[in-house]
Amino acid sequence: MKKTLVVSTLAAVILTGCTTQQPLQQRDVSLVTPPVTVTRNVQPVSPDAYGQAPEVVRYDRYLLVSTDPAAVQRDPLSQIIDIRIPASVKPTVADALRYSLRQSGYNLCATGPANGVLYRQALPAVQYQLGPMRLRTALQVLAGPAWQLEVDDVQRVVCHSLRDGYQLPASQLPPSPTPRVYHAAPTTAPAGTMAPPAIKPVSSTGGWLKNDRA
Repeated sequence: MKKTLVVSTLAAVILTGCTTQQPLQQRDVSLVTPPVTVTRNVQPVSPDAYGQAPEVVRYDRYLLVSTDPAAVQRDPLSQIIDIRIPASVKPTVADALRYSLRQSGYNLCATGPANGVLYRQALPAVQYQLGPMRLRTALQVLAGPAWQLEVDDVQRVVCHSLRDGYQLPASQLPPSPTPRVYHAAPTTAPAGTMAPPAIKPVSSTGGWLKNDRA
């Protein structure tokens, strides 16, 4: 009996381990990445590549080389681009921005009510050919002076917001909230409660009150 119990328990443990174990680095791309809690086990890398002076080492007998990454490798938006967009494509501003950001590791943000005023406009013909210039500069030139370039380096997303002193068209402004009208509920007697009977007026000449002169 004891042997049977031990074998059954061992088999249940083995089956449980087989069913709950999952391969490492498994991630569902359709779901948003869950937040990560940083603990004391996670420490900053030392030395910090973004906080140290350039390092030069001897590579050969008469050759000194720098081991630091190039400036464009540290900051991909500082790379030089030279874009040519065919006129037959009839691109919008958003199309030109996405074309400029290709292979940079950065993406254009979602089109909303505000930035959609810019992104849905047709690209000016004079900007079909742009460069050579830095990518960060091109993203500002394509947007124009009314829009401020915003960069989220955490998610590597590029977006534009309206600068101070400018305002959106009236058709793009959010609707003003409609005031709510509240109506008081009618007061009714609770179920099971009987209203008192109405009191009838008694005549002074009849009933239990009689006139003494009669």
